[in-house]
Amino acid sequence: MASILSFLNQAVDSLISSGSGLNTGCKLVLSCAGESVTFPVSPPSFEISNAYNNSTINVNSLGDINMLGKRGLTTIKFSSFFPAQAYDDIVNTTPDSPYSYVEKINSFAQKGQPCKLAISNTNINLNVSIDTFDYNEKDGTSDVYFSISLREYRYVLPNSNKLNNTTGLASRVAEERKEKVINWYPGMDLMDVAAQSMGQFFSIDKQDAKQLSVFRTLAKTKNLNVGTVLHATKQSIKISDDTIINF
Repeated sequence: MASILSFLNQAVDSLISSGSGLNTGCKLVLSCAGESVTFPVSPPSFEISNAYNNSTINVNSLGDINMLGKRGLTTIKFSSFFPAQAYDDIVNTTPDSPYSYVEKINSFAQKGQPCKLAISNTNINLNVSIDTFDYNEKDGTSDVYFSISLREYRYVLPNSNKLNNTTGLASRVAEERKEKVINWYPGMDLMDVAAQSMGQFFSIDKQDAKQLSVFRTLAKTKNLNVGTVLHATKQSIKISDDTIINF
């Protein structure tokens, strides 16, 4: 029981010291291919890493020069546990069995499709891949402890089919789809829906303007809330109540 008590104490200490935190209503939702996992116990902390790929070169007459690079991929890591029993004021939702979460996350990692991570009350809403997912049991409680590492996934739709002059390779193309199904999960907002609608149909340089246009149209549409299912194509979005938004 020592580890679970330590975990609970950490969560309580976090609440006392900050007055707010992940355990005060913040939810983490990982979704993939129309399915989702809402983590029943919010981690006491999470770690975000942003690389910017700066480099240093040496010029004979000047010495070292710092060369600014392009933004790398964001990584997110956190640890928590899937409870096998009730823990008052710690568990966000009525939990399923611990290994049902494990099986679903493992299935996400093997689907060959990117996932989506949304953390409510933060600006984190990213397409991601699952890099590592480790889990174990301890304390004899049947709770399953886990650590997960996620990496940002960027959709790239090239403007042409020309090969890159440096690598000799064609750009990675987002999976071509005639239609994309978007499930509105907790933690998503209208801009997230707009971004998902555009991500696989337009090249990066055109996405911002398209997203803003779709966002404005969605903002005027009624009957949009958590649980809504949208069907996006390159020309329109169809909402589950058969409302069609053309763009």
